[in-house]
Amino acid sequence: MSAGVPSKWVTVEGITDAQVEQSRSIIDGLLITERQASNAVAKVFAEITSFCPTANPSDIWQHIVYRHLLNKKWNDARWKRVSGFALERAFCAIYSPRLRPYKIRMSILKGSTANEFLRGIGADIRSTKVDLFLEGNHNENWIIFGAVHVKSSIAERIQDDVPASLAFMSRGLLSIALTMDAKSYPPPHGDCVNYGELGGRSVGIEKARIKRDYVEEHGQFDGLFSFNLRTPASGGATPSAKQIYSMSLHEPQPDQLVRFLSEWWDRYRLTIRNKDSAGKPVR
Repeated sequence: MSAGVPSKWVTVEGITDAQVEQSRSIIDGLLITERQASNAVAKVFAEITSFCPTANPSDIWQHIVYRHLLNKKWNDARWKRVSGFALERAFCAIYSPRLRPYKIRMSILKGSTANEFLRGIGADIRSTKVDLFLEGNHNENWIIFGAVHVKSSIAERIQDDVPASLAFMSRGLLSIALTMDAKSYPPPHGDCVNYGELGGRSVGIEKARIKRDYVEEHGQFDGLFSFNLRTPASGGATPSAKQIYSMSLHEPQPDQLVRFLSEWWDRYRLTIRNKDSAGKPVR
């Protein structure tokens, strides 16, 4: 905790004390062997969630990975620089084998490739505003059919991603957000429980309602998938017909995200009459 702020013990269900120590050792080792810290954080997060599949992924992200790095003298600025790239890489690593049977992939594209695609569809946005691209294989061509916006927390200026999201959606392309919805408050204002910002403490809190409205009311994304099990899912019809989903990272496959993407790709593929008609979205 910060100087002068009381400490608080936090219990993360689904992981033992021995596994926490093991996780810390894995983090320390990967920070030495990996050339990029973001790769180390991505690998350790994917590994911890796999051997503790029932633990809340967001708790692992915040209370085990993030807190340990703070104890190693990382500051928030360094964490913010590294964690965004790390989370993108972790999602790609975890979901690549799950999406492969459906001929879908989640990719980090080179800036030049991403910008070429964006110019091709006439979108006046920068490649840096799209974290991951969704591609489907049609007639041996990988076709970009969507964008993924990755956020550790909803506090991370998610509204900055809205223009890019709307640009994709207005062109009939998919745009979703993946988040850890990680947020906890230390004493004296909180108990360090990772409730997030989408209503984990109380969906009636106005601030949480506003942030849920990005999806449920205004439909600024086709869907938002939270990997914080305390995030309330939409659970029914919404004004925008867009949903917030709450899920673990290790559920029976296909999980909600895989089903969502495969069903969306199947519908999108029907609009492609042949390889040539796919035109600019093909790369």
